[in-house]
Amino acid sequence: MVKSTIENEGAFVVNIFIQKVLRDAEININVKGIEMVEVGGLRKYTHVLLFQAFDLKMRMTAYWNIVLRRLIDIMGLHLQLSVSNLVNKGLEMEIMNELLGPNHGGGIERMLEEPPSMAVKRQKLSKSIKKLKESKEVVCKIMDDRFTHTDYLV
Repeated sequence: MVKSTIENEGAFVVNIFIQKVLRDAEININVKGIEMVEVGGLRKYTHVLLFQAFDLKMRMTAYWNIVLRRLIDIMGLHLQLSVSNLVNKGLEMEIMNELLGPNHGGGIERMLEEPPSMAVKRQKLSKSIKKLKESKEVVCKIMDDRFTHTDYLV
């Protein structure tokens, strides 16, 4: 049903185009998707040839729109590849020289050093973990005592 509707609309547009070419005195016709088309020289061709020309032009226009979108996609993909290559190849040597450079691994040692702020946070977390473990033991003892006393009450 949908395909036949699209075909009917396409045939309707083609017929309007052919009628305008053969009957109207206008030299330029506005065609949806193409803009202005000069049709003055098309009047000498037959109905069948005009239909084929219109069909070919519409197919070429649709194909060209796809090609343009693909070109835009290729540009983005090419930029992404170029940046990836720059990072992977160009900066790799600089990173390796920095890490394993003239001071024989000083870069790695600097990376492994713990900043003072992280040391303070680590100590606070260790204290919190210790308190939570103590709290857990107290709660477990209270629960054990409670169940032990209720067992005797029954």
